[in-house]
Amino acid sequence: MPLAVCPECEAEIHVDEDVDKGEIINCEECETKLEVVGLDPIELDQASDDKDEDYEEDDDY
Repeated sequence: MPLAVCPECEAEIHVDEDVDKGEIINCEECETKLEVVGLDPIELDQASDDKDEDYEEDDDY
């Protein structure tokens, strides 16, 4: 099972072999939502919270 590193707490995260770019996973250590941004090697970045962005756009009208 491939390993990745959480960019927030630097914990090692076991990632499924069939993970796809753009998938969201959670760090078990710090509970941060992470997005798979690279596959070879597997790279993770904090996931953007689209719900907050949509809410802000709704405030404009």
